[in-house]
Amino acid sequence: MKNRWIDTEASNAISDLDLRAYTSRLIGADPALVLHGGGNTSVKSSELDRFGDQREIIWVKASGFDLGTMGPEGFTALDLESVQRLGQLDKLSDTDMVNEVLRARLDSNAAAASIEAIVHSLMPFKFVDHSHADAILTISNSPGGKDRFASIYGERVLVLPYVKPGFDLALQFRDQIAQHDLSSFDAVILEHHGIFTFSNNARSSYAMMISIVDEAEQYLANEFGLPDFPAPVPGDAVATAQVRKRVSTLAGAPVISRKSITVAPEKVERFAMLLKGGTLTPEHVIHNKPFPALLVDEPEAGLLAFRDDYTGYFNRAAEKGLSMMPPYPHWAINKDGRTRSFGPNLKRASISADVGEATLKAMYYADQMNGWQGLSEEDLRGLEYWELEQAKLKRQKPPAELTGKIAVVAGSASGIGLACAEHLAEKGAVVVGLDISPSILQAMDRPGFEGLVCDLTDERAVIEALRYAVDSYGGLDILVTSAGIFRTGETIETLDDDSWDQTLAINLSAHRKVLKQAIPYLRHGIDPGVVFIASRNVAAPGAGAAAYSVSKAGLTQLMRVAALELAHEGITVNAVHPDAVFDTGLWTEEALAKSAERYGLSVEAYKTRNLLKSEITSRDVARAVSAFVDGTLPRTTGAQLPVDGGNDRVI
Repeated sequence: MKNRWIDTEASNAISDLDLRAYTSRLIGADPALVLHGGGNTSVKSSELDRFGDQREIIWVKASGFDLGTMGPEGFTALDLESVQRLGQLDKLSDTDMVNEVLRARLDSNAAAASIEAIVHSLMPFKFVDHSHADAILTISNSPGGKDRFASIYGERVLVLPYVKPGFDLALQFRDQIAQHDLSSFDAVILEHHGIFTFSNNARSSYAMMISIVDEAEQYLANEFGLPDFPAPVPGDAVATAQVRKRVSTLAGAPVISRKSITVAPEKVERFAMLLKGGTLTPEHVIHNKPFPALLVDEPEAGLLAFRDDYTGYFNRAAEKGLSMMPPYPHWAINKDGRTRSFGPNLKRASISADVGEATLKAMYYADQMNGWQGLSEEDLRGLEYWELEQAKLKRQKPPAELTGKIAVVAGSASGIGLACAEHLAEKGAVVVGLDISPSILQAMDRPGFEGLVCDLTDERAVIEALRYAVDSYGGLDILVTSAGIFRTGETIETLDDDSWDQTLAINLSAHRKVLKQAIPYLRHGIDPGVVFIASRNVAAPGAGAAAYSVSKAGLTQLMRVAALELAHEGITVNAVHPDAVFDTGLWTEEALAKSAERYGLSVEAYKTRNLLKSEITSRDVARAVSAFVDGTLPRTTGAQLPVDGGNDRVI
């Protein structure tokens, strides 16, 4: 466990809050301490109020912020005395606790503080750090965990039994503070939950967190070695898409699937059995449900078994008025040891994958420590269906139309293709772009909006690109093919074979290759759809563009045949016919000038020569493409939609 404190960086802090934010980021930078919003920190301070009076306050990490990235904006200031008085009550419902802590905010518009705010207020130290350190939890959830802690720390650490986070935990700390001088301990460990360190000095509290966790890590490494997992290898991409489709059916909505680490095949059933013993830390039940699915034989049977197990787990609550959440696994272990997560969007799926990885590393040790016992089923269910968590779900905004969908846009480094990729992403889809131009790596440069350099005329390259997309995100629902070249001024008499062949290879044959290789994935997609970017030239060709016009006409005919062939599988196939879209790579200044001259128009007049006298943009085409795949036109296939501002020759 690395101590990340740097004196020069810490010296930049000009206030208690600045220093608190700095050390919080140090804790959040290590996923072995906290994952995706886990953990919380605080600092007690004072400030002048509006009336010039000195007021004691506590800055507490706000709900929804991530320790690893947040600055001072991630903390909510509370009136210290008000929060401490809450901790002196003997009873307080969860709803009332949340309301009272909200009332204690100095800024009524600030985010809600962590549910551990009362705990932080009661601890008699300026700085308090709380993490869900993997090593601490691994030992805590093992048989004889308390004895192991005693052998590691002696009496330097106070170990407390698990109680529910929130007010129950505050009462536990209140009682312990009355019985013990916490300054005589280096830390407080909460069984199955995490660790608190504390000091009146920011550096000391942080350093103690690192030291205590490092000792736990060293104990595990010395006793049992380091976790050893096989190198991940890509699985059967079609099988991945099939499983993701079945999980989406259980979820009642499309899901994203991310790959995680691989378990040795001979350990799959052993780990799956151990995982029935509960999650690594309480909050993980929110991310990954109480256990994963085990897909040992037939994946569908494994998923149905998970559904039945989860339904039984829910029904055993026997609580009236409680509605079961969709019974789909948030992660699964395959018979070959590969693990994948499932989530309603990329962020949630990625969190589940990371949590799954941390959990499996803990299983490595649990296997050697002869067991695993996290929280009880009752405790896990109480957290998963906690009224505070249910309230968070109800406050969430409805997802965008394409949330959970996976799209591939071929020819998306610029122009219409890039506009389509951007528009689909804005509507919630994960988008993978393919293009021969290396500029796609800059145009699409983040997970979930990812560009791959791919020669679409090379079928092997197309196969690998699609396989990568499915392996990375779980499947394929939307295919947009936009690649194309356009050369003007080449009459049939002057058109050479190379120009003709290249145009047809890129504008027609490449699209066939992409569609051919995408079909095995699309048939397992969620409401799958294909959209070809064709051209106005299909209905109204122009002189000097024989190769372009013929290739686009052929592309349209390919679309019509594909619509006939794929309709029985529920795959829609349509085409968009743009015209005069000048913010694309097809139109150079020279080509634009030549075309305008041929019509006897200025460049500006040429751009708006349609009936609506409007300039058409790539964004306009992207909106038309979206209509075919976002649910606007779910019963339309084999259609040709013009995006040309109205063309008299077409009409």
